[in-house]
Amino acid sequence: MYKYNFESFTTLCELHIGVNDKSYADYIANLILTQTKSLESKYSFFSKTSELYKANYRLSNVVLVDDEFASLIQIALFYYEKTKGAFDVVIDGSITLDGNKLIFSNNNAKIDFGGLVKEYAVDLAMLTLKNHKIDSALVNFGGDLASLGVYNNKQWNIGIENPNNDENIMTVEMNNNSLCTSGHSKRYKIINNEKISHIIVKEKNDYLQISVMAPTTVDAGVWSTALLSKPSLEIPSHIKVIEKIRY
Repeated sequence: MYKYNFESFTTLCELHIGVNDKSYADYIANLILTQTKSLESKYSFFSKTSELYKANYRLSNVVLVDDEFASLIQIALFYYEKTKGAFDVVIDGSITLDGNKLIFSNNNAKIDFGGLVKEYAVDLAMLTLKNHKIDSALVNFGGDLASLGVYNNKQWNIGIENPNNDENIMTVEMNNNSLCTSGHSKRYKIINNEKISHIIVKEKNDYLQISVMAPTTVDAGVWSTALLSKPSLEIPSHIKVIEKIRY
């Protein structure tokens, strides 16, 4: 088992690749690093050179995007519908997609792929591992995790931190699935000396953190975020809520 660390999406990313040949592990890790950095660069909300930034600060409300960009929009629109608007990548407006034409509802509308692209990058890393015949691996991009196979003939054991108590860590087992945790405690803005969460709460609740296990990382990430925003949502059968922590 070889371990690799790098930074992307403003967080620590880890790869655990179960293979005997280090040079082969190095090769795969480099592939994943390259594709992850490419996604980060292309869909950064703040970088003026990113494709997302160019779409957000457009001259026209009809923007032509490439197939990958359009695919991410399709995914976002799909989950917007499934979560009854609890998961929404659009700020101050709405969007529609006509083939590769991305249509904004007004001049102020912007897209923020936070909560989607990093999870998409994890799933893409898993696909790369599978395509290169790896049968044991763990991908962890800032707490968005995906597992492949087993480790030392046992399932992967993952700890989930409790923001209310650093010593109270819940351990879960993973095997060929994904785990994401969404919370208000670590990602926030300070406005008038008040912490404002990156997650918009659309239904009053006292949940601080929710962890979800699902077949894919995008699935787990979307539903952990959506449930933190709107806990009354009906949960699909393939989604498993692992833990809910209140303030």
